[in-house]
This record gives sequence, structure tokens and C-alpha cells, in this order.
Amino acid sequence: MSLAILLGVFAILFFLGMPVAFAMIVAAWAYILYSGFDLSFMALQMFAGLDFFVLLAIPLFILASEVMARTSVAQRIFDFAEALVGGIHGGLGHVNTVTSVIFSGMSGSAVADVGGIGRLSHRAMVNQGYPAPFSAAVTATSAVIGPIIPPSIPMIVFSMVSGASIAKLFFAGAIPGLLIAAALFVYVYVVAKRRGYPMGRRATFAQLIAAFIAGFLPLMTPVILLASIYLGIVTITEAAAVAVLYALALGIFVYRALSWQDFLDCMRTVFIACGAILILLPAAKVFGFALTAEGVSNHFAAWIMSISDNPIFILIAINVLFIVLGCISDPNVNIMLFVPIVMPLANAIGLDPIHFGMIVVLNCMIGLVTPPVGGLLFAICGMEKLRFETVVNAMWPFLGLLFCILALVTAFPALSLWLPGILFN
Repeated sequence: MSLAILLGVFAILFFLGMPVAFAMIVAAWAYILYSGFDLSFMALQMFAGLDFFVLLAIPLFILASEVMARTSVAQRIFDFAEALVGGIHGGLGHVNTVTSVIFSGMSGSAVADVGGIGRLSHRAMVNQGYPAPFSAAVTATSAVIGPIIPPSIPMIVFSMVSGASIAKLFFAGAIPGLLIAAALFVYVYVVAKRRGYPMGRRATFAQLIAAFIAGFLPLMTPVILLASIYLGIVTITEAAAVAVLYALALGIFVYRALSWQDFLDCMRTVFIACGAILILLPAAKVFGFALTAEGVSNHFAAWIMSISDNPIFILIAINVLFIVLGCISDPNVNIMLFVPIVMPLANAIGLDPIHFGMIVVLNCMIGLVTPPVGGLLFAICGMEKLRFETVVNAMWPFLGLLFCILALVTAFPALSLWLPGILFN
């Protein structure tokens, strides 16, 4: 009965339109009252959802990406990518992908990618004659790379929930992220050549060197971060602080493009973004406690194992679950709530925690570009005033690419585990 109250209250409030975080808090409150727990216990659980030092990295990485986006850094990265790959078929589509790969080493957020350098890339594609829906699909798909290649906010949350090494998780995303980029390169090249999309002028070697020199300092950001983490010089949270200081130094002293008002605007954006994230985490913590208290994880594992104990079937079930969840809910909520539920199942088949984390994060990111919700699709449609249906129609081939990469990452653990194994063992 307690579980029915928890899920029933949550479902009613969710379908009435209450924000997910508050629906979880009210449902957990009703459960705790019915179960006879002291309400102070609920407050302790919610506090425990935020009592992780590594969570400080989330607002810091977002602030670093905001500062980069508001200075000339984004344009310098775009110019370098255009000089590098703009002169081949589908040039600006490839530029879009390369800029996302580089920018992903600074932000860790798919939404930050779309709202920052993604908007710049999308508008450049449209201005050069690419169809707006196709350009939006490329932008949304390349933004998926953001939380796959380190740093990654969803990986920070997964590490917090599962206890997996955050440094290993970060480096585990490098190869899958680059696989997504390579798949995008091939598809955009073929489509652009077949449809006759415009091709930019190939840069000379001198122009490429000039663009590289102009963008050298911003391009060094991910190198500095990952090298300092790998060498053990800084923790993840300290690396995020270093990213902020480096971004501020570039914006204020080197490029002189960041005013005091710009910095206040960056802080305002960070507060808004983090408010949404940091209310979800304690809400998911107390809701997850109720699910754990009711033994949902054990019941779920027993139910799946009763259908089949074949590891392939279980891996497919895990993928389907997180894809469906990713379509309708925030990735961080899905990780906080459902990773503890699925973890016993992953342990039962001997799934490595780092490999499991990569599967979960990749599923959640694909969910952001999958109808009927698709948070990134709504973001790009809202920013560029596009019809959701037209962007969805252009997205299907890209979704096929993403599902192929997901299948490869699931089937071949070495794609996730080889690099962390080399670096940390």
C-alpha cells in the first residue's frame, strides 16, 4: 500500500503538470507520513542528496562554458574548425561536429552546447544555404557528444549514485564520443554530396595555422583539464574551478571581451541552470529512498531474471528502460532514481560499473533527441523558431546512427574500458 501511495501521488501530480522535482517531494512526503517515519528523516535524506563535494563541479563547469560562450572564444573555436574541415562536402556540418567535440571539453552539458556554440553553428549552416531542419538535426545530434566526452555532468551524478570512479568515467567517454563524431562526419558527407549542399572554400595551410594560433588558448582548455585530472594534480571539482579561472583569464585579460555585466549575466544563467538541477537531486534522493525501502530494486531484478537470465536480454532491457526514461524525463533524475534500482541487475550479470555508467549516460543523452519529448529538440526549435515536426523528420537518420553507436558500446565493453584501463591501471 505504501508503494501504491508513493507512485500514485507522483503519477497524479506529474500528469497534472507539477514539476517533476516537486511531484517527487510531495509523493515522498505522503509516503513518509503513511509509513510512520519522522518528517525530520525526510529533511535528512534531502540534505544527503546534496552532501557531495563533487557536486560543486556542476555549477563551475556551467560557469566556465558560459564565460567561454560570451567571449570571442566560441567564435575562435568555430573559425579553427571551419579552417580545418569547412572545405569538404558538408563542410559546415562537419564544423558543427568539430566545435561540439572541442566545446564538450569545457561544458559537460548538452544544453549548454546547444545554447552556446551550437546556436552559432546552426545559424552559420542556415546562412550558407543548408535546410534549417537538417541543420537543427546536426546541431542537436552533435550536442549529444557534450556529456559523453569529458567533462560530463551526468557522469558526475552517476559517480555520486554508484560510487564508480569519476576520473575513469570521464575517460571512458572519449572513444564513444569520438565514434559519434565519426559517424556524423560520414553521414553528413554522404548526404551533402548527394543533395548538393554548399561547400566552403578550402583553407590554405597558412590560413589553417593562423586559425589554430588564434584559437590555441581556448583549444588548450580540455587538454589542461584532462591532463591535470590524469596526473592527479587536481580533483574533478578543482579541475572545474581551474576551468573557470582559465576562462575568466582569457575573457578579461587576453581577449578583453568580458565586462562586469557579462560576468553577472553568466552568474545569473548559472543560478537558473543549477537551480533546476540542484532541486532535482534532493528530490530524487528522498524519492529513491522510498523506492529502496520498498525493495523495488530487488523486485525489479527478480522480475527481469524470471523472464530470462541471459546477459544479452538483460542488457537490452537496461537499454530500453533508460531510452524510454530519457525521452520523458531529465537525465540526472533518471540516473538518481533508476541506477540504484538497476544496479543489482547489472551486478548479477557482472557488468563493469564504468561500462554500465557509459551505457546509462549514452542512453540518457540519446533520449534528449528522441521524440515525443526530446529536450534538445525543443531547445533548438525554441531558439530558432522551427516547427518541431520538421526537425523530428530530419532527426530519424541521426537517431539511427546514435542507436548503432549505443549497440557497439553495449556489445563491446573495450570501447569504454580500454582507455581508463590504460591510464589508471
